[in-house]
Amino acid sequence: MRSELILVLRDFFVREAAAEPESTSERLPALESLLASADRRPLIGGWRANLAARFATGEIAAMAPAAVAAQAWLASPPLPAGQYWFATPVHYFAGLDSVHLHPDGLLQLSDRAQTALVTDFARVFGQDPWVLHAFGRRELLLSGPPLAQSGQDPAQFAGRDVADGLPRGAPAATLRRLGAEMEMWLHEHQVNRQRERDGELPVSGLWLWGALAVHAPAAATATMASPAGSRLYGEDAYAEALWRVQSGYTAPLPAHFEAMELTGGRHVVLHPAALQPLERCWLLPALAALRARQLSVIELLAGTQWYRLHWWQLARFWRRRVPWWEQLA
Repeated sequence: MRSELILVLRDFFVREAAAEPESTSERLPALESLLASADRRPLIGGWRANLAARFATGEIAAMAPAAVAAQAWLASPPLPAGQYWFATPVHYFAGLDSVHLHPDGLLQLSDRAQTALVTDFARVFGQDPWVLHAFGRRELLLSGPPLAQSGQDPAQFAGRDVADGLPRGAPAATLRRLGAEMEMWLHEHQVNRQRERDGELPVSGLWLWGALAVHAPAAATATMASPAGSRLYGEDAYAEALWRVQSGYTAPLPAHFEAMELTGGRHVVLHPAALQPLERCWLLPALAALRARQLSVIELLAGTQWYRLHWWQLARFWRRRVPWWEQLA
């Protein structure tokens, strides 16, 4: 069985990339070739919902992402009557009349810094029903009482006003109050003082999201596969959890496509969405492998779009290649 490559641009969202004018954007021939030749459909529900529908059992796919992560990563069993949220360290800045998430504001803290936050959180918030957990990924986990409220994926709001991405409405008041208290707690925290000495962005707050189940279109289940026959490369607290709870194969992100052993089945690659390295290290050699029939399919999940390219579709020479930022728009 030939291998399939599924490239997921983990933190890529169309509106920011597509807004770049041609004069400041670098043309990416391999990406533009894939976009021109591939079949395209909307990525409804986002890439996490797509992977859940295709690689998880119905029971696991119906769980909230943070709850799956709790089941996969925490040593103690998940709370039976509680709720979990991803708590992503973020950096905000003040706009003219609103608060924005910094374009590089999704922060990866060291294990030492995460441990320090978890320990101090227990000291400061110890009388509340909240517990902060670290497990070595960008996201931490927050456990607490069931509120059925959650923010959206913060990656969608990089460089933008954060208001639409945070928990909203009267039922979300408890989470918003907790978020404000955590911002005050972090303002002069020792972790931030060290980050500023190191020239790094300080942690303004912890963005709470992932507490509600994701929903994918039923069409995604047409390519249902088991993690047992698939491999996952790269880091994401939820995607890795899907594979871990089902005893699937996971590995760090290889430096380039050629470093990955093609063993048949599906190879899911979580890429941090830097397009020039994606072009050079992944798309160029992957398209060569597709032409040589070493791959049967390349998929690209980017922002709100899902592209699927079979080897025989490379012959669609009549499809005009245009700048990638126009095709992704």
